[in-house]
Amino acid sequence: MNVLPPSDETEFRAALALLMAQPDRPSADVGHRIDLLTRYADRYQLSLKHCLIAKEGEQIIAACLCVDSAGRSSSVLTPALAPVSASGPAVVRLLEEASRLARGRAVLFLQGMIPPEAVHQAELYRQASFAPLARLIYLETDLAQPVLSGKSTPPVTWETYSPRTHDLFARVVEGTYEQSLDCPRLNSLRDIEDVLASHRATGEFDPDFWLVAVADSEPAGTLLLSHTPERSSYEVVYMGLLPGWRGRGYGGALLRRAVELAREQAAAVLTLAVDARNTPARRLYRRFGFREVCRRDAWIRVLPGPGLDAEHSRHGPA
Repeated sequence: MNVLPPSDETEFRAALALLMAQPDRPSADVGHRIDLLTRYADRYQLSLKHCLIAKEGEQIIAACLCVDSAGRSSSVLTPALAPVSASGPAVVRLLEEASRLARGRAVLFLQGMIPPEAVHQAELYRQASFAPLARLIYLETDLAQPVLSGKSTPPVTWETYSPRTHDLFARVVEGTYEQSLDCPRLNSLRDIEDVLASHRATGEFDPDFWLVAVADSEPAGTLLLSHTPERSSYEVVYMGLLPGWRGRGYGGALLRRAVELAREQAAAVLTLAVDARNTPARRLYRRFGFREVCRRDAWIRVLPGPGLDAEHSRHGPA
């Protein structure tokens, strides 16, 4: 078995076909899904060049694609239909090689997202030294419906993002990670500038939709929204409160503002993702009419670098 990049456009399309095939989708959909992926990558200036294939003779038996993003992370795609007994070992080889190459690009961690029921993919990630990070629940709310939160929210004022307020945003976002219930294992992996760069690269960034909530002349929390024009939607990229402001209704104030801003832009839906273990946040989202769309399990491999030894990298962050 040989592991190498695709040699030409035909092999590249064949690799994408393996990656885009879904158990519940007809094979005729694959070409359309490839076109959607390439258009999306073009729109957001994402590179699809970090692709690897495993070949036996002239046959491609497995593929792997890493899509690097701002903030020194990379999203990994592997075939959803790969049975462990057949191409499974090839996928593990591909993930190992993809990790080695990503380390050379100064990527801090690789992350794969798979459905909870994809036990075969989970096992392959585990064999390739990935560790489970979180089960994420993807939610959305119909902005044509009234907000029925059932509670009033405390008054706040808002600071928008700009070069002048950059340090404020960095300080507040970092502060909200303290005792956070949303993917807490990620908090020590990147510095705050990498984190903010990653958030800016999600959807279409507009500084007017990045906000710090101020209460009693003190920052209380932050709300970061991005536009997803393909769906006429806005996404809550990140929302968090500083520890001293939690449990006092300010989460409702942040979310209400997100709904207001998205409605002002005539968006159809507001979307977000939440760690399944974050029970307080999930209660808040239910009050605002968010409904579950799907779930995905995040698997992560931390790559060796400054301050990260090989043992930490192999088993994921503590």
